[in-house]
Amino acid sequence: RLFHEEDVASSVSLSATTGAGKTVMAAAVIEALFWGSERFEVTPDPGAVVIWFSDDPNLNEQTKDRLRQASEKFSYDQLITIQHPFARPKLEPHKVYFLNTAKLTKTSLLTRGHEGDEDLPQFESMTPAARPDLQGWTIWETIANSVNDDDLTVYLILDEAHRGFNTRATSDKRTIVSRLVNGHAGSPPIPIVWGISATI
Repeated sequence: RLFHEEDVASSVSLSATTGAGKTVMAAAVIEALFWGSERFEVTPDPGAVVIWFSDDPNLNEQTKDRLRQASEKFSYDQLITIQHPFARPKLEPHKVYFLNTAKLTKTSLLTRGHEGDEDLPQFESMTPAARPDLQGWTIWETIANSVNDDDLTVYLILDEAHRGFNTRATSDKRTIVSRLVNGHAGSPPIPIVWGISATI
């Protein structure tokens, strides 16, 4: 509500021990975002888009299975693992998109040509914005377009959030999480961030 009513970026965390049912709780929250909840007095957000981010693609697949088990409302086409090629200008409402660290690194096919990839080698005959085959937009552009769309609200769920901010995380992970949360290279920050972790 704070974001919609006052245009204030928000963050929240959920910390509970392993096995406490954090994914089940997340499923209930996403259900309420998509379909509303009389029990929690929540009206549906017609433009809700959820990005579920972790540093492990296997963890994402496990989470997809758990979300399906926890809710009868999610259909298979609402829980999407982003893979190359993902040439879409924007993310679609009422879908959960699963991303992991490797998909957002400079060498990923999903990010080639992104303005933030100035370290990548360029050939004289190619423009810096040259895209790989079938890639109309980088994933960063897709996320930015979604955040900038007044009809959409992007919610970022950071699974095992402590891994993105502690000193033991890889520099890639810290940088990518920071770019998602705070924005970079002209990309806006994600307005609502939810960290889930067993570690406060």
